[in-house]
Amino acid sequence: MKTKTASLEQYLLSKINSGEFAPFSQIPSQFKLMQQFNCSRIIVQRVLKKLCNAGFLQASRGSGTFVRPGPYGSTLKEIIVISEYAANANYYPFSGILCNLNTPDIPVRWINQQFISRNSEHFFTPGQAVIWVLPAESQIMLMHLLRQRGIPQLLINRSYGDFDSICTDYWTSIAEGLEAVMQKGDKQIAVITPVPNEKSPYLTDRLMAFYEGCFKCGATIPAGWIVKHDEDGTGELDTRLEKLYKTSGFPRKIFLPHEKLLTGVILFASKHNLVLGKDYEILVFIQSNSMPPTAGLHMLHQPMELFRAGVEEFIRRTAAGDKSPFQRRLKTQLLCQV
Repeated sequence: MKTKTASLEQYLLSKINSGEFAPFSQIPSQFKLMQQFNCSRIIVQRVLKKLCNAGFLQASRGSGTFVRPGPYGSTLKEIIVISEYAANANYYPFSGILCNLNTPDIPVRWINQQFISRNSEHFFTPGQAVIWVLPAESQIMLMHLLRQRGIPQLLINRSYGDFDSICTDYWTSIAEGLEAVMQKGDKQIAVITPVPNEKSPYLTDRLMAFYEGCFKCGATIPAGWIVKHDEDGTGELDTRLEKLYKTSGFPRKIFLPHEKLLTGVILFASKHNLVLGKDYEILVFIQSNSMPPTAGLHMLHQPMELFRAGVEEFIRRTAAGDKSPFQRRLKTQLLCQV
């Protein structure tokens, strides 16, 4: 639930950005704002001071508070990276790409997503740009508030509405992977997937792209060949794969939308004397290069170096005052043993 401070700030920003409160016009008096939002004078004065410091308003002693003309936040002074993950490429690649960005004279500050959700009223003024690393859907309201404040934002591997973003092109990537996997043998394929949740909305996009890709290339998914796994341990996965194995045999072709199930699938197959590359093939998304090229393993590697280049391009454009839409869709690199 929004506080009265946040509600008043959002109200004033929406009126300014929509033009209802025109440049040089006087906004309602402090008393009227106190009545409208049922709040204290201290809250009103706090919000007005904040918007004056940010360049949206200008107070004139004895006359009132007036709207300043834009543009707002045209000079980039600071970059804020919001992430749940450490700034370490070995710990999490999408955070790692933002380490040591090429941003001469523009400082970069890291803030935890949970912390900023609780303290957003005390941060963010024009002159900042925000880089969201894998933001959750629960952050969308804050994104809209920052947009009203005139703060440029870039979403990394998430796409919500028309916000600027750099994302993996799942459709093109999976279509290329399916073409490689379907070159030989029949066109039946199984999908073994974690259950999508709020922290993994990308799984829904990957599965949609997979089903569409199967339709376009003529691949089929037999009944019972969609295995959903919602446990952290391998025991539940083994149980589900055992049921599939006893019912239909082990699939010769498998799609994994996330690499965390890869080891479990290979171990299960080895228990039944099935050899990767000989008895079955796998198409899988990966984030790191830790897995060497292996026969029968088709890896869709997300291009971290291109994500980093896209972030730096966004920062250069923002620093130059370019506010045109910024949407980048990056195809994965297909890695497999030749």
